[in-house]
Amino acid sequence: MRDPGLQVAEWGLSCAAMETPWNVTTEELSTWWDAALPWADYLASVSEKRDIWEANARRASLHADESVRLQALPGPRRLLVLTEDWCGDAARSVPVMAALAEGAPLVTVRFLPSDGLPEILGRHLTHGGRSIPLAFVLDGEGRRLGEWGPRPAPVQALFRQRRHAMGAPTPDTMNELYQPVMAFYGKDRGRTTVQELLMLLERGGAPR
Repeated sequence: MRDPGLQVAEWGLSCAAMETPWNVTTEELSTWWDAALPWADYLASVSEKRDIWEANARRASLHADESVRLQALPGPRRLLVLTEDWCGDAARSVPVMAALAEGAPLVTVRFLPSDGLPEILGRHLTHGGRSIPLAFVLDGEGRRLGEWGPRPAPVQALFRQRRHAMGAPTPDTMNELYQPVMAFYGKDRGRTTVQELLMLLERGGAPR
């Protein structure tokens, strides 16, 4: 069960660029990978915001140029996603990640509920809060190539701008604060998330 003190209304946790880098070992990533779920199993476990998750899953798709790039990846890739069903950002981005993997024979994706990892998320805070969704991009051997999250870069920038102008969200200001963020998700339909993840998946050099 999540800590209500860490939530920001229905959107869950604060979402912006990480203040501290992810110092995660290959062994930790391997343990998380083994515990994570395939998409069908994860979606079946969703209880909160299920209508949003299912609607976004139905809408999620790839453009032809994105599929071509995924077919040409330099090697096998794994996408390990830390997420929770109650997070509004996750409900809008995570189904897109599942659709990306469906169109990529070299990409395997799994989803890990993050509420059971408070000590891990607590090592890497965003403005003092724990943030999801987070996606680790791994090579075929499970070594980290990069990470994504908790939002597409333009949404992070928009949120930070709104947060600076309006201050910390309250129940009275929550809808106003997040209205342009939700509008971006509705218009973008996952395109930015896919493009950002593609840049990580296409990395062919030495793992980070």
